[in-house]
Amino acid sequence: MFLVATLAAVGVLVWPGRTPVFPRTSRHAAAPASEPTAPTIDEAAAALTLVAAALRSGVGSVEALEVVSRVEQGPAGRDLAVVAAAHRWGEPVDRAWAHVGPGWTAAAVAWHAAHAAGAAPAALLDSAASRMREAEVRRVEAAVSRAGVLLVLPLGLCFLPGFVGTTVGPVVLRLLGGLGA
Repeated sequence: MFLVATLAAVGVLVWPGRTPVFPRTSRHAAAPASEPTAPTIDEAAAALTLVAAALRSGVGSVEALEVVSRVEQGPAGRDLAVVAAAHRWGEPVDRAWAHVGPGWTAAAVAWHAAHAAGAAPAALLDSAASRMREAEVRRVEAAVSRAGVLLVLPLGLCFLPGFVGTTVGPVVLRLLGGLGA
């Protein structure tokens, strides 16, 4: 019994995980200097909402990216500064957004659609931020559901031997004893 419980505990501890689009980072833990951290979904969506607000105030598109990158001191601000610099250097819209992670895809699509149509990207960026938040909520809900199922497995492994030993075993022994008489 102890061996089964130990194996179940070790299995839960070493269960392989998957890499999310935006790796979760703690605000208090220092990131390695050589590897910059990616923004969380919430940080990226908040930054996009700020860019949309700056665009609605009358600031130009590249200037809005630069203003938000100065206000937003985290990884989202750093990524927006990279996109703004790429725009300043004359790179096309799709290549400018390719310099940041794949989590910015919704923003890149909105920015590209607005640029191609010659329209202001504020409403599209707000929509992209909402889609990013909704996708993150769906991902978290699925992970919580999956965790509930995965927690039952070690619990079953721990209680199944006890159940067999205290209920099924005596009934089988009683039936076998009744056959010999």
